Amino acid sequence: GEIKMRFTQEQIDQAKQVPVERIAKSVGYTVVKKGRYFSLEEMDSLMINTRKNLWWRYSNGTHGNSIDFLIEFANYSFQQAVKECLEVANIDISFQQDEIKNYRKDYDNTSSREMKLPKRSDRFQRLYAYLMKKRKLSSDTIQFFIRKQLLYEEEKYHNIVFLGRDKKGKIQYAGVHGTLELNGKKAFRGDVEGNNKSYGVNLRNEKSTKLVVLEAVIDLMSYFEIQNKMKGSCEENLLALGMLADLPLETFLKENPQIKEIIFALDHDEKGQEATEKLIKKYQQRGFEVCKYQYPEQYKDINDYLKLGFQGRKIPLTRGRL
Repeated sequence: GEIKMRFTQEQIDQAKQVPVERIAKSVGYTVVKKGRYFSLEEMDSLMINTRKNLWWRYSNGTHGNSIDFLIEFANYSFQQAVKECLEVANIDISFQQDEIKNYRKDYDNTSSREMKLPKRSDRFQRLYAYLMKKRKLSSDTIQFFIRKQLLYEEEKYHNIVFLGRDKKGKIQYAGVHGTLELNGKKAFRGDVEGNNKSYGVNLRNEKSTKLVVLEAVIDLMSYFEIQNKMKGSCEENLLALGMLADLPLETFLKENPQIKEIIFALDHDEKGQEATEKLIKKYQQRGFEVCKYQYPEQYKDINDYLKLGFQGRKIPLTRGRL
């Protein structure tokens, strides 16, 4: 659902030369120096070699350049990754396409980047079909999130647009999620132009001192369905990071000083669990009460839990202490 950009080979080569550690920072990871290399606080099995400008990850053997980093650890498409690299390096992107002939970016004043939200569809048919059939969310839960103005269906491509709002309700972040899963491929995901990555999609409850942190918005909705659907409102604060870095969490805690307890419910894969351990340590040291949800091994994430056998029974998610 994004403007398809065609980059010249020269632009792609330039993008690969942008330092990996700057790219990691730009999407919210914490870069740590380790001897001659850099690593990430969130993933210490990842090493960045600044001389060759490449990263590799010991735990599973993946490796690559700056573009690959964004594809692997921030869910970017190849096009988005090239564009992000060039923007971080302040390299002017003059596209050849007609629709953005006059596209010049005002680099000096990034805060003036206005987010252009995709036009709303007046029917949310595809959104409901995808979230109900493929993701097994109930129409009640979907309606709740629509009423809270946290999602809508866009007119042109029928993608779902998720909205992350700040404490005053202003939209700071918008992510796009496709409603088509072709031949078993994951649905398209991307960010809307002009995004503020330090916000995530969230549900606030100012009376609650608890915050549950999830990876994806659909997990957040699934958690709501399991724990709160019958109540029709949310007992805790919920936040979807949209990635494994905790920039949106930092922001949320600044805006909501009442939070005392953080419960992590990130994905059950290697990356998710590795990030969880790091984040637990980090926030325990800051004086928060911290734990994580243990859901049975066979589920990759909370949406899996909903899809595979939860079916309306309220299985308590057990909270693991560390």
